[in-house]
Amino acid sequence: MGNQDFVIYHLVEALESGLAELTGDETRAKRLRALTKLRLISMSDNELWELSSITSCPPARSVEMAYRGHKSTVERLSATANQWLKDL
Repeated sequence: MGNQDFVIYHLVEALESGLAELTGDETRAKRLRALTKLRLISMSDNELWELSSITSCPPARSVEMAYRGHKSTVERLSATANQWLKDL
């Protein structure tokens, strides 16, 4: 899966998760959020850099700033993986 696909899937999962929460299907919402997190922490550094280049908005936010933000998120998600992996 390419990084543009990841962005698209992430947005779709976020919308589906929001709809699941609105309809009271918290189990599905948690599962969708966990799938997005798993996909993100499975990315290599090069893939994270490419994702950052897609999601950055120069000049306000450089690719490097976006990469640092994504890397920080991945580290935080990896540290808490035992908590959210059970939602899968």
